[in-house]
Amino acid sequence: MRLLVGAVALAAIICAATTVSAQSPQQSQMKNAAKVGRHASDASAKASSDEPKVKANDKAYNAALRNLSDKQFDPWRGVR
Repeated sequence: MRLLVGAVALAAIICAATTVSAQSPQQSQMKNAAKVGRHASDASAKASSDEPKVKANDKAYNAALRNLSDKQFDPWRGVR
């Protein structure tokens, strides 16, 4: 009886996992379908407006890296 319940539970888990993985490609296909109607001029205008954002993100990332300490973290420092 336990074996039967275990097999049914395993089958339900596999079925749920298969359903979730099958839904992912549909979402990306819908995003690609939305992009089909756009013109090339829209894409170039968007690319030029994104450039300052990219530079600002890179600057913030590099600043965050500089703020990291070079010391190794010791979680046992208060125990010894």
